[in-house]
Amino acid sequence: MSQAPDPACPLLLQGLSRPLDVDVAKWDRLLRLARRTGLHARLAETHLDGDVTLADPVRRHLLSAKRVAEFRTQMVRAELFRLAPLCRGDFPVVVLKGGAYILQERRLSRGRFVSDVDLLVPQSQLRTMEERLRQAGWQTAPLDPYDERYYRDWSHETPPMRFPGRTLEVDLHHALTPVTGRLAFNPQCLFETIRLVTGSPFHVLAPEDQVLHACLHCFQDGDLELRVREVVDIDGLVRELAPEPKFWDQLVRRAGRLGLERPLWYGLSFARLWLGCPIPEQVLAGLPAPSRGTTWIMDRLVPLAMLPPDPDYPEPAKVRWARRAMLARYHLQRMPAGMLVPHLARKVLRRTLARHVGSEAEENNGA
Repeated sequence: MSQAPDPACPLLLQGLSRPLDVDVAKWDRLLRLARRTGLHARLAETHLDGDVTLADPVRRHLLSAKRVAEFRTQMVRAELFRLAPLCRGDFPVVVLKGGAYILQERRLSRGRFVSDVDLLVPQSQLRTMEERLRQAGWQTAPLDPYDERYYRDWSHETPPMRFPGRTLEVDLHHALTPVTGRLAFNPQCLFETIRLVTGSPFHVLAPEDQVLHACLHCFQDGDLELRVREVVDIDGLVRELAPEPKFWDQLVRRAGRLGLERPLWYGLSFARLWLGCPIPEQVLAGLPAPSRGTTWIMDRLVPLAMLPPDPDYPEPAKVRWARRAMLARYHLQRMPAGMLVPHLARKVLRRTLARHVGSEAEENNGA
């Protein structure tokens, strides 16, 4: 039985920053791992113009991944072009994550797959922006009253919206954390430092807030399953922004102000451990680290949850348990236990009833 994570993972991570001179057999394993983690187009960016000789099958695979990523980037640009008329200057519209990286033409946007467009507006303007989207043709999927309430009262975003016939969703946010989350903070301070993108009606977060959002999204707002690509985002942002004067001081100070020191510590720690991200020792030493027990647990569970296991074997039990533990952590970060237990009980009951109804329908159809 294979180990977990796959022993080729360090080689995969190395290949994101420098060309690898390896044989076709190793490339076969690397490409399979990269596809599982959404990193194959990033490998293409590193290798297609590199100084190593690639076998034709490998080059074709990388070229295909590169073209798909470029196509999705053009889709994001087209969606932002259609959204631009809705930004009328009466309040700021902030583009988050992948869309922001594309607007700013950051290096890490090359080879990065984007599945939606994330927008942030002041909470007081949330309904106004949502209505503008509806009038322009964007629609939400039908929701039952409970799910509608979940989004409206507890979440940090409205239900996802999509324009009929188009692929990308628009996620409209009024905060970066759920209202009920452990690290919830007043998002108004984000708008004090946003920056207007030249030649665009859109804004983006300040550089230090972009790093904090990447760390928050990875280690606080997700279950971590195969999400190593988000650590790659953190590494790419830090490498690009670190040369700016006073970047580290501003980042640490901002994390303290927003109460986001813990996700920043995790993001920087794993970016340095896995990708060799050049983070000054005094930066990590200056952040309040988790307890020794928590660090010991996370050091063992995070790689199992985030890094891909051997694709030729069923996922080992320790991987499945690590992902369940990280999923439980994710839910506990989003809601206090008193809200979480009835919320999850309701979701389990609904799924059970749906399966029961589906089974009865199949039996009736068979009869």
